[in-house]
Amino acid sequence: MARTIDATGRSIDEAIFNGLKELEISIDEVEIDIIQQESKGILGIGAKPAIVRLTEREPEDVVLPEYLNPENQRRERSERREKRERRDRRDRRERTESAEAAEGDAEAAQEGAAEAAEAGEEKPRRERRDRRRKGERERSDRREPKEPPEGFTEEAAEGVPAAEFLKGLLRHMNVEGTVLAKAEDEGIRLYIDKSTMGMLIGHRGETLDAMQYLTSLAVNRNRKQEGYTRVSIDTEGYREKREETLARLARKIAGQVKATGRSRTLEPMNPYERRVLHATLQNHPYVATRSEGEEPNRRVVIYLKDKAE
Repeated sequence: MARTIDATGRSIDEAIFNGLKELEISIDEVEIDIIQQESKGILGIGAKPAIVRLTEREPEDVVLPEYLNPENQRRERSERREKRERRDRRDRRERTESAEAAEGDAEAAQEGAAEAAEAGEEKPRRERRDRRRKGERERSDRREPKEPPEGFTEEAAEGVPAAEFLKGLLRHMNVEGTVLAKAEDEGIRLYIDKSTMGMLIGHRGETLDAMQYLTSLAVNRNRKQEGYTRVSIDTEGYREKREETLARLARKIAGQVKATGRSRTLEPMNPYERRVLHATLQNHPYVATRSEGEEPNRRVVIYLKDKAE
């Protein structure tokens, strides 16, 4: 059953924010009705707070926009595939030429080393050559492209509004990265392929969550006319690894609560992490969960169920 609450604040935005905190859901999961606009009154007399009504949106049947329909993209994908094959052939040719040049340099270095040995300078020459080769290997390793996650491709990201918005967001952040995409029944999944991705994750995924929130807002501005598209953004497999870590933590603490009978209050977590804990233990036969406190210090409490319950 959908939940409905009335929330207040000094402004409409503040009232919406307070309501979302209480429901522990994001703005794209509610319908918003403005009950009362804020009023400052005269010299503070007659001031009125803003009041909004937030109604939790029923789960929607996800509607894939036309640009995600495989039949409509067949011709475009064929053209993109040809471009990518030409680019791959060019890259392989350039790598072959670089390898041949490096082989020539190595042969020249070996000849120079032999001459230096005759002059009594073999050891310093060999050390310099080893350092140079080590540097060449390190540069080569950095240039070697990483294999993208299974099913994620640049081709699938071309022309997709969510991917294009994310590319623009990365440009404004002065971050160089490749946006890959994978269309699924529940929506579009995006993956940022970059050599150093810690800055895109942030503390406990806060930066990644913010990027996903902004992208979802941009894509679903006209969802009532065009359908709702669920957007997911990940990098370095962070979300999957984080969910596995939280699920293990939840099961471990649940075992401790069952054994001791004492409740455990975990450290403060964001709404996404709290939902993972709640979902992991929602069908547990002996323990239950609840959230306590105010943001940003809201915590999950794991406690022993009553016998009657």
